[in-house]
Amino acid sequence: MIFKAGVNSFAFSFLLLALISGCSADTKRGIVTGTVSLDGQPIASGNIRFDPADGHTATADAAITDGKFSATVPPGEKRISIRAPKVVGKKKAYETPDSPTVDLTEEMIPKRYNAQTELKTTIKPGTQEMPAFDLKSK
Repeated sequence: MIFKAGVNSFAFSFLLLALISGCSADTKRGIVTGTVSLDGQPIASGNIRFDPADGHTATADAAITDGKFSATVPPGEKRISIRAPKVVGKKKAYETPDSPTVDLTEEMIPKRYNAQTELKTTIKPGTQEMPAFDLKSK
């Protein structure tokens, strides 16, 4: 009985080590970094999304903070969309006198960079720096 427990413990330990080792170095993904600006100014806060051009791999996205982003993206051809909402006002959340207010936002990035994106790239496994996204509002 002691021998069986030792074999099972060894098998479990080996399986656990194999799983941990497999997760530590994900060579099937690209680590993508880069910068995003609009009319020469870094995007203060926004989101960048990588959608598969063929629809067969997972979508990935990352926050843009102070014009910089870092994302883990499956390899392949990707369509890129960039969004950055700006606050344009406030409104009451409910039609009551003591209602809290919520921000009204508007997309400051033109549709050609998100809803009707023209941006495309090929992601490869490993770490890669994207060329700067210098977006223009006009």
